Amino acid sequence: MEHDCLIGDFAHISPGASLAGGVTVGRSAHVGIGASVAPGVAIGPGAVVGAGAAVVEDVSAGSTVGGVPARRITGNG
Repeated sequence: MEHDCLIGDFAHISPGASLAGGVTVGRSAHVGIGASVAPGVAIGPGAVVGAGAAVVEDVSAGSTVGGVPARRITGNG
């Protein structure tokens, strides 16, 4: 976890996940094992980032993303 990250209540950051500077992880969000999140990206409340994903853009609340680069699998778009 780098500088200036904000982690919401009840959020889970799995082992091996990397958060670059200025990342925001919303309440009850989950960042999967080995995922990488680019600088300044926001993970919305209740969102899920799959294992090994490379997140390069914001993830909307309640969405599930995965892959390299991460793409929406389910959720609010």
